[in-house]
Amino acid sequence: MNIEYTKTEDKPKDWPANEIELNLDNISKCLEEFAKNPNHETKEILISLVSYYDLNQQSHLGLLRTTKYEVAQINSLFIKAQLYNITPLKVYLYELVGIKTRIQKIASWFPEAKETAEISEFNGLFPQLLLYHITYQTYILNKDKEYAEYLIEYAQTVIEQKDSKLHEKFLRYFISMLNDISYFSCTRTAGIWAFNRDEIYRLFKLVSELIKLSKQNPLERPLKGVLMTCISNYILKSRNNYNEDYVCKYVSPEVAVKSLKNKEVWISEIKNLNDEREQKVVPELFKDNEWNTYKWAQNIDFTPQRRYYVSCFSKSINNEKMKEKYGSCIYGYKNDKIAEMISPISFYCNQNIKKIPVLSQVISFDVLYDKDEAKQELVFLCKIIDCFDIHDNDKKIFLEEILQYWILSVKDLKWKEENERRYVIFIYDNYEYNEIDLSTPEILKIRSSLLLDPDFILGENPVKPNLKTRVDIKRYHIYKQKPYLYCTDCLNMDFDTILPKSNTKSCPICESQNITYENFQYL
Repeated sequence: MNIEYTKTEDKPKDWPANEIELNLDNISKCLEEFAKNPNHETKEILISLVSYYDLNQQSHLGLLRTTKYEVAQINSLFIKAQLYNITPLKVYLYELVGIKTRIQKIASWFPEAKETAEISEFNGLFPQLLLYHITYQTYILNKDKEYAEYLIEYAQTVIEQKDSKLHEKFLRYFISMLNDISYFSCTRTAGIWAFNRDEIYRLFKLVSELIKLSKQNPLERPLKGVLMTCISNYILKSRNNYNEDYVCKYVSPEVAVKSLKNKEVWISEIKNLNDEREQKVVPELFKDNEWNTYKWAQNIDFTPQRRYYVSCFSKSINNEKMKEKYGSCIYGYKNDKIAEMISPISFYCNQNIKKIPVLSQVISFDVLYDKDEAKQELVFLCKIIDCFDIHDNDKKIFLEEILQYWILSVKDLKWKEENERRYVIFIYDNYEYNEIDLSTPEILKIRSSLLLDPDFILGENPVKPNLKTRVDIKRYHIYKQKPYLYCTDCLNMDFDTILPKSNTKSCPICESQNITYENFQYL
């Protein structure tokens, strides 16, 4: 890779000349506002700008170009996303690099445009983004195999070069890119990152080879932390073959009213959940571990290392039993941005003793109810850890720490009907947090827009008029670029069903016929 960082450039006089440039400006302004005033509202606006579900939601109208100033903007946003740990923004930037690479390829088809498939300005991207551009460009120009294969082939060409310094540098870019894109929240818009289990293993096998060649220690931070989150994200996301069903929250009418007033989401500490066997199923699997062929993965210590708070959602939409059990008001979400919406804002101080807001870590996954499937997954996890050239005792230590992500992810079969998607927040006693209340330690009360800005609602909801007002404001400020179907009953916005002359006569979610087609206007 030819790397020439683009840091600062003069803004073109006609900037912004297209929707992409306009979006970068808007995101930059919202990110600055979040940095100055970190709270749930500034966070929600920023997350909304970079989170997409429908394929036609983004607009690319305007002048076809890539400038050094634009690359500098992308780099600036990327480093700030790293600083504040805003993973959806990093994912958005990778997707943006992919979109521009794809647009450039299409432009190269027309001789009169005098364009090639190359984007020379992208040589100034940060190495992780440049690595994605290079491998994605090869993928879209050939398309004779999956994207993972091109990524693996590129990594192998680097490994073949006998240069330990190059290996060390490339490892940093490669594992960073893998970790960044592992936070993608929607297979509709980022399906090429939904690696299957074989691809996941081969990718981490390459990572282990790079670690060995560059003489790195996978148990030393920050490499250890990146490996743990990256491995966990891919394995946990790949459950149910990346099943990206809608996710919903069932609450009572009383909770719906309270959430509008206090703008809070209440999240239970693990010991207060209604299953007395929480955290017990995985340890039991390791006690009776004839299925486990790895001798180093024995006598695992499952002692919790921190306080866990768990928010439970369901992938069963409009389920009558769930309504009876948890509440008749259903808040639905199409893009899995829930982790960021409930992520507490914490602070750390840099060398200048300036407080920097950071989104706290939230682990999300579909709960498993099949013990045989859980065993197969744990064997797969051990298989990946076994790739690393470290002592068996160190492999065990690594496994014990990463299993802290797993102990809450497997439940008994009797709970299967809940079809649960779970979000786990780690709270540390010595951190400073903003907009959370732990006066009752069993309940984490966090200020959040989660129940104020759903993607759709179902059931009789006493605060529907208030939610509709918020949705209308959001539509006016954010969703003016592309036409979309709007359902006045469930408040769903669908950008993929946009033509009034189409056969769509009802809302794809609630089947209501009270729909309109919005086209660049606010009603």
